[in-house]
Amino acid sequence: MRYLKVLGLIALFFFSMLLFIQNHAILIQELSLELKLFGWHYQTEAVPFYLIILMSFVVGSLLCTLYFFLERVRLSKQCKQFRKQMDSLENEIASLRPKSVDDTYSSTDSAENIQS
Repeated sequence: MRYLKVLGLIALFFFSMLLFIQNHAILIQELSLELKLFGWHYQTEAVPFYLIILMSFVVGSLLCTLYFFLERVRLSKQCKQFRKQMDSLENEIASLRPKSVDDTYSSTDSAENIQS
């Protein structure tokens, strides 16, 4: 499985480089982003188009990593809670279960002796 992941990453890198090489003229064009909202105007400096694509990828990767990290923390807490619950239920079962076969017979023998 590890080899397939490495092979997939190599293929992704190859096709990404192929895309950049074939579209070099378009990707080096500078682009300025602009936002007009409720009378407020914001405009970025002109940056190459490939930089915007790269930064979008990096921001998306960071957001996905943050989401999965938070999900892992949540699941870890939930797993810990379930383990505690499982331990308490196992202790309850152990307390309700007779200790040994001899204890069961001795308690019934003593009950018969009391009735006689």
